[in-house]
Amino acid sequence: MEQIMTLPRLNGLEYYWFGKNQSIVSIYAHHRHMEIDPAVADVILAIKNDAKSCYTGPQSLRRLAERLDNEAADATFMEALSALDDGKHVEASRRVEAMRCLSTRFLTAADELQAAKEQLVI
Repeated sequence: MEQIMTLPRLNGLEYYWFGKNQSIVSIYAHHRHMEIDPAVADVILAIKNDAKSCYTGPQSLRRLAERLDNEAADATFMEALSALDDGKHVEASRRVEAMRCLSTRFLTAADELQAAKEQLVI
């Protein structure tokens, strides 16, 4: 029997965060002069601040990171299957780069929030 991998369901706030990330990914993919670090800094900070006020903040950030990582893997797979011209190849590569960058940053933010919560409990 074939198993289908399912992504964790995003709650309302996580879905909102995911939409904000997709906007950044799209903008970064289309603007070659744009640098990744400044492009994602504001969205990372805003979402991390939102997550601080949520009881499940670290878990939510991890779900978001997992979703972005899966989207990056899907985009990489689809790019490998298609014959893209150089311009589209660069755009697809920048899209994947942005998703992976965001995913990594959200995992780091989740660890930081979890550590801060554990410190408060002690």
